[in-house]
Amino acid sequence: MKGLWLALFTIREAIIKGTLLFYFVFGNIVIALFAIAIGSSTQNGLQVLTFFGNQITPPIADLNPVDFILFQLFQGSTQAVILLGLFATAGLIPSMLEKGTVELYLSKPLSRTEILLSRSLGACGGIGANVLYFSIGIWLVFGFKVGVWHGGFLLASLMVVVTYAFYFSFVALSAVISKGTGLTIMLSFAYQMYAGVMEAREMLLYRLWDNDMYHRLLDGLYYATPQTSAMLNNSAILIGQLPFKSAMTPTEFTIMPFLYSFLSAALFYGGASWYFSRQDY
Repeated sequence: MKGLWLALFTIREAIIKGTLLFYFVFGNIVIALFAIAIGSSTQNGLQVLTFFGNQITPPIADLNPVDFILFQLFQGSTQAVILLGLFATAGLIPSMLEKGTVELYLSKPLSRTEILLSRSLGACGGIGANVLYFSIGIWLVFGFKVGVWHGGFLLASLMVVVTYAFYFSFVALSAVISKGTGLTIMLSFAYQMYAGVMEAREMLLYRLWDNDMYHRLLDGLYYATPQTSAMLNNSAILIGQLPFKSAMTPTEFTIMPFLYSFLSAALFYGGASWYFSRQDY
């Protein structure tokens, strides 16, 4: 229970600093824009989607226009989750480690592991609340104005929250080691790029050296870290037929990237807790 209060205090701190508030305001602007602009009509027995009165035409003839728009929103919002979410939460653990503040936290009747995990839960909880609020808002807009209650979009958004919680394990580890917000952000961005490259390792890195041991090493590194790109790609499939596909795009949803990432994230959180527990403050 005390850990939960610390998590809620962390969310309150992020709100006071304005980072989560900016996220919330930006989400409301997008929801309001779609509530005003989106519309629907029927032509020749087919549903036609309009935006400010202009018909929305998907790039693929048989693609559902609602799925197309929700996919575009999903793609944009997931990038915002990583970018804005990182800026909103990367400083929460380093700020806890500042001289004078860390002593206050350590005086609480909580173990260091509980303190770190509660702080991480608060960071991910704040982002998760914003993501779900935005998703439910968009879901309601499309339900009332278009007549489509798209459960797949809500489920995909929930998977994004899970993805960010796993991604934050690297942020937490970087934060307790670097003790600085700037370096934590840079390392986390570098990791996000690393995750994307490793997702495309068969098309890129495999070609650098045709060696089985080298390929197995790359696979090991890939599965030993949270698979951010794979989780986001799989989440998008829950919306419907994807308008744009590549060799990396999965053909159907699979839970495996989430299971592998759960194990690697647990290892990262464990490493962060172990390092934090052995530091003198």
